[in-house]
This record gives sequence, C-alpha cells and structure tokens, in this order.
Amino acid sequence: MTHVIRAQLIRLLRRKTMVLAAVGATAFAVMAATTVFSSAKHGGAGLGGRAVTLETLAGKGGGTLAFATAASFIGFFIFVTFIALMASEFSGGTFRALLLRDPRRLRVLVGQVVGILIVIAGIAAVAELLTFALSFLMAASRGVPTSAWLSSGGAGDAIKNYATVLAGVGGWAVLGTTLAVIFRSAPLALGIGFVWAGPFEHLVANAWTTGNQWFPGLVLQSLIAGGTNELALGRALVMGLVYVGVAATATLALVATRDVTA
Repeated sequence: MTHVIRAQLIRLLRRKTMVLAAVGATAFAVMAATTVFSSAKHGGAGLGGRAVTLETLAGKGGGTLAFATAASFIGFFIFVTFIALMASEFSGGTFRALLLRDPRRLRVLVGQVVGILIVIAGIAAVAELLTFALSFLMAASRGVPTSAWLSSGGAGDAIKNYATVLAGVGGWAVLGTTLAVIFRSAPLALGIGFVWAGPFEHLVANAWTTGNQWFPGLVLQSLIAGGTNELALGRALVMGLVYVGVAATATLALVATRDVTA
C-alpha cells in the first residue's frame, strides 16, 4: 500500500497544487477569523449551531474556535472533491491501469484515499495555524483577552479541534468515495451527492427538528465543529463511525466483487 500512497503524494504535491493549497488555506484563515470574531457577541449562538460568544473566545480554546467553527462548512467541499477524484479514477481507466501493476484492489483503493487525506491533513494543519495567528489580531480589535490561549489547556483544545476536523473530513471522504465506487461516473455521483447532502438534508432538517441528529452530512458537520447545540460531540462521533463503517464496508465489498471494465 505504501507505494500507492507515495504515488498519490507525488501526483498531488506539485508546485501548482501546493500554491493553490496555500492560497486556499490563507483565504480560509482570513474568512474564519474575520467572520467568527466579527459575529461574536455577549451571549447567544454563533456559526454552525455552536456557541461562539466573546466569552467563549476568551476561553482556553478560543484561539482555534474560529478554525473549528468555520471548518464545519467545508465538509461538503471535501465530499464533492472526493466524488470527482475517485469517480474519474474509474471512468478514466486510471484505476484499471493501476491494477495492472498491483492487482490487490482493496489496497490500491485504500492507498489512494489515504494519500489524498495525508495532503488534506497537512493543509488543515496550516489552516489552523494561520487562523490561530489571525485570531490574535481579531481578538485585539474586539478586546478579547488571549492569555488562556497559550496555556496547556489551550494546546489541548487546539489538538482536539484539529482531530475532530480530520475525523469529520475523513468521514466525508469515505462517503464521497462510496458514491464514486457505486456509480463510477463523476457527473452522476456528483448530482446525487449534491442533492442529498446539500438541499435535501437541510430542507428536511428545517421541518424535522431531530434531522440534525440523524442525517449523515449534518452529523459529520457537527463532528467537525466539535459538537453543536443540536448534537453533542460524543453522539456525533458515534453516529459518524456507524455511517462511515457501513459506507466503507459497502465500498470495499463492491470494489472486491465488481468487474473493473473502464
């Protein structure tokens, strides 16, 4: 599997890709810090159903709270990205070509997904560091004390926020890969994924108040945010593991049994 992961890293870690990733991480950090700090007030709730107030921003986890809150909105982007990347592997014949060199299908597929996730993990780390740095500037403009951010508790919350973001992103990646494997057509898989995880879940959740606790996309969104007012972190983690486990099992079973014709 290591050679598949290495091949993915070589493919992705090109200068153009890394420049785009750096620009994206910077833009995300600016947007996250600016939006969260400018919208925070005394009391109330903030973005993503998570309590984001001036008081919570002054706490030990305030330095990376903007990162975790804003990251809950990028899960859908990861979802469609994985659908497009993995579906094109099948429709374009790339996956079949890889099997000519390594016939172990499951190892090839898992290696491809892991390789992409390693790159995403690196981008997420840069984005968190940039958001943390910009949060100091925004905190000064809003009169938010930052001494607690540099404590051991602050470091622990930073690691926790990074871990929940990666867990949620990994979940979206598996769900996107599942749709790609099922349909093997990027336009078809993207259409179905966009309708389900986009308007369908949110529209139904608006009418069905407990939908936030059951729909996979909304569960992963809560997981990335580290828990929301509607869904606690523990339940989001358990539900996310169930959905991802079912999707991963179905994906591996399909790859192992279906013919690769493209």
